[in-house]
Formats: sequence, structure tokens, C-alpha cells
Amino acid sequence: MTKIYDQFGIPRKLEHVNAVYHLFNLKDKNGSNPWPVIEECFKVFESTNPTQYNSHLIYIDDIKETRKDKKFASTKDPNTGGYLRYTLDIPEKVMYMIRVIYSPEELPMNKQFYLEFGRRFPRYKVAEKQ
Repeated sequence: MTKIYDQFGIPRKLEHVNAVYHLFNLKDKNGSNPWPVIEECFKVFESTNPTQYNSHLIYIDDIKETRKDKKFASTKDPNTGGYLRYTLDIPEKVMYMIRVIYSPEELPMNKQFYLEFGRRFPRYKVAEKQ
């Protein structure tokens, strides 16, 4: 069996190394359209971390059910007294993958990005429409 080591001498799984090559090739192929790459990031996350992926989905459902205003998943901010509205809950590992592949200049994660993200990946939306 061939072992693969990173630049620090840490052994890495071949499936992870292949996923990295696949994601960067997909980025090159799709140019300025990041959405196929982001979708593939979720597939990689789901296939390499199935337990963590399923628990994250349960966590999102739990957030929806346990906030003060269930319909809007809102809660009162103890510092300002205002209401916070949770809109998306994206797995941290997926966010890291996206940010490694795309710099902030290539992919600004602004309001438009998150609105489009919610439209494309409704499973990760916490807030629901009225």
C-alpha cells in the first residue's frame, strides 16, 4: 500500500487527496461559476464524514425547533435586546473547503452570496419564510 504524506510528513488518505484534485479541476473547468464546486464540496463532506454530516442536519432541525419563535427561528440577543434571526447553518468543514478553493477576492461571501446559497441549498436554511 502506498502512503501519501503532506508537506509536514502527516499521512493522508488517498480519497482525500483525490477529492482535493477533483475540486480544483472542477474549479478550473467552471471558471467564475463557483456553485458546481460548492455542491461537490458538500458531496465530499457527506461521503468522507457521513456521521458528522447527518448530525449536522439533525442540529439544524433542532435549531428550528428550539428557538423562541419557531416560525422564524429567532432568539433575543442578551446584549442588545434585539432579535437575531438565524438564516443558514453551513458545516464548518465545508466553509473551510470553499475558502481554501476560493479567495475572498474570487468569491466574496456577502449578502448576495448567502441569499443564493440558501436558494441553492435549502437543506441548510434555518429561517423559514412567512
